[in-house]
Amino acid sequence: MELTQLRYFQVVARYQHMTRAAAELNISQPALSTVIARLEQELGIPLFDRNSRAIFLNQNGEAFLRRVNRILIEVDDSKRELQNMAQDSDMLISLAVTSPQFLQGMDVFIRQHPDFKWQQRVEEIQNIRFMLLSGQIDLAVSSPGIYDEDLISTLLLRDKFMIAVHPDHPLANRKSVCLTEIANERFIMLQKGLPFRTQTDQLFADLGITPNYIMECDHLLRRELINANVGIGIASSSAQFRHLYDPQVRFLEIEDVRRTRNVVLTCRKNKYMTRAAREFAAYLQNKFQGYRKQSLQQFQTEEEASL
Repeated sequence: MELTQLRYFQVVARYQHMTRAAAELNISQPALSTVIARLEQELGIPLFDRNSRAIFLNQNGEAFLRRVNRILIEVDDSKRELQNMAQDSDMLISLAVTSPQFLQGMDVFIRQHPDFKWQQRVEEIQNIRFMLLSGQIDLAVSSPGIYDEDLISTLLLRDKFMIAVHPDHPLANRKSVCLTEIANERFIMLQKGLPFRTQTDQLFADLGITPNYIMECDHLLRRELINANVGIGIASSSAQFRHLYDPQVRFLEIEDVRRTRNVVLTCRKNKYMTRAAREFAAYLQNKFQGYRKQSLQQFQTEEEASL
């Protein structure tokens, strides 16, 4: 059994599609199929269930994948640690996020550490989970969190959902609203498929209502349109402190929503971490602790004002 076989199996297990896996590995599909068949023959068990059009990782394959992930992480970590010892190259940070807004303000950290090198990407939650388990990235910041027995997940922030409105909007003088009463307002939402959109869709589904979506777009355009009073949007309470909207934008409590948005920092258990990755993880935890304090202070101020 060779490391190349294991790496090929890992990629096929990720895609569960021979053509896509072969394209990523830059080999022909027949050659990849041969490698996987030989691996299964050597093990004496099938790792995938197959039909005429697709392959699916079976129970044997799932168990084997966990072992393969651990083996390859150990190999890669050993190589990485030795390289760092020899070349003093302990300066790389590889991370993935479900939203780039989680890294708002990280320019401060970058300026403080000009020698650090970065590999950052925005990915869907299932892709990030695979990257963590296979050791492709050091860290992930996601919402919802990613949990597995081979991962270490740390809650950074338990965020409330709020309504963001322009100060000239008729709702701006309200302290709180119910989603059921504002379902016909002009909502500007993120595009489908993004985790925050999935979470906000669930808020309406919980209440059995369908909102009036006038726009589905990316983060930047949504911010601009809300700032321009074109419509309203659902935002997280920490967006106020992370300066994601203009300072004049008002944030209203949502009375009929109990769900929260958990922002979670995740890394692979027992994976070698570069000094840069360790320092950035500590920076993130400290930064989000500041957001938690600001949120608590604001809540206390609002409570005192209502007395």
